[in-house]
Amino acid sequence: MKNPIKSVIALLIRFYFGYYFLNAGIGKFQTGFNGDSVGGFLKGGLAQTAEAMAAAGKTGKANVTDTWGWLISHVFLPNADIMAVMVKTGEVMIGLGLILGCFTTLAAFFALTMNFSFLLSGTVSSNPQMVIGFLFVLYFAAASGAIGVDRFFMHKLVDKFPILNKGFLRHLFPVDAGHRGAIKNTISQVG
Repeated sequence: MKNPIKSVIALLIRFYFGYYFLNAGIGKFQTGFNGDSVGGFLKGGLAQTAEAMAAAGKTGKANVTDTWGWLISHVFLPNADIMAVMVKTGEVMIGLGLILGCFTTLAAFFALTMNFSFLLSGTVSSNPQMVIGFLFVLYFAAASGAIGVDRFFMHKLVDKFPILNKGFLRHLFPVDAGHRGAIKNTISQVG
């Protein structure tokens, strides 16, 4: 393990937020979370747009932008049943990925996406703290999965699919720097 301090910090963040996501996702499966639940949440977000606030005679700054309000109205609400399945399944998969350290940075990326979606919809809750935690997990990259399942297969996956070592994907499928050098040498010898 190249960065034990980063790995331990990431492990603590992963366990803490992984448990939160897993518990939330399982709870949604158990309580019948469906399109109506998503619709209610999204309508609450729509009520926080400037247009809705003006129509209701409320003053103050809107918490939801008009662009996000348009997405809620035209994309998310019409597909509320699909969104419900995506949210509860996503929370369970993110939670498992973080706890097990399996596709760790990919799980953190999707967790960030989900947290920002909630923030953009006008819900603060624990989302800002999670965003900060997941940014650390992404920043620590390969060290984030060093104490987990990633340690045993990520380099093999990247070796088998070299495209994962290019551009933005290299951040979602990280391997330690020493292994990246080995991949470059192998690619230059083949080419």
